[in-house]
This record gives sequence, structure tokens and C-alpha cells, in this order.
Amino acid sequence: MRKLYIPSKMKDLPEKTYLMGDFINFCAESLPISGDFKIFVVDDREGHGIKTTAAYHRGDNLIKVYGKNRALVDVLRSIAHELTHLKQDENNMLVGQIQDAGGPIEDEANAKAGELIKLYAQSRPERKKIYEAAVKNNTLLLG
Repeated sequence: MRKLYIPSKMKDLPEKTYLMGDFINFCAESLPISGDFKIFVVDDREGHGIKTTAAYHRGDNLIKVYGKNRALVDVLRSIAHELTHLKQDENNMLVGQIQDAGGPIEDEANAKAGELIKLYAQSRPERKKIYEAAVKNNTLLLG
């Protein structure tokens, strides 16, 4: 089962919530991911152990993404990056200490995230809405 948890402040953004769920399903099918997972979009890095913009909790199939004041496409890119790590984990590729910048694991996650964003946006006209430029209308505004 795939689960997406979002802050209650985001409930008034139904279109963005729909796009986020649709994108997650697209990624899970594209990678493909066979197991269950949970994704939390949060508005507090420190309280959730996020050092940058997102974190994958190895072995737990748990992803946390910082969403406060970030454009939707940037949040989705972080989700795709971490879902790639989840797929790498399913394939037993995450062994030992993983380099957090550069190296084959991070390079694959970065490249795959960009590819998934483009493929998603190109797959149907309504999916291009992830690129909307207006910051006021394209920011998750969680806090």
C-alpha cells in the first residue's frame, strides 16, 4: 500500500494534492517499486531528521520531504529522488555508508528524478501543471 501524508495546511490545495499523489503512483509504476511505502510531506526539517530537502529511511520504506515554501515541481523532484533510493534498497544496492554527494547511488537518484519529472509532465497535458511559474500558486505554503 502506498500512503501519502500531508500537513492539514495543505488540504486547501486539492489540485496540488491530486498531482502529488498521481506523480507518486507514476513513479512507483515507472521504477517499478514492488513494496509498500509511506511518504510524509512536512514543514519542519529538524523535527523530522531532514538535513537537506528530503530523506529516505533505509529498510523502512519511509520517505520524508520538506515542503514548506517550495515549488511543487521541486517537492516532486525530491520525492522521485527518494523513491529511486527506495528502489535501490529493494534491489539491495544500498550497502554500507552511502556517499551523500556524487557516487553511483546519488548520481542515479538525481538523474532518475529529473527523468521522471519530464516523463510525467510529457505524458498528459494536465500534468504540465507541475511547472506553473507563479510562485504564489505553485508553492505548497505549509507554514
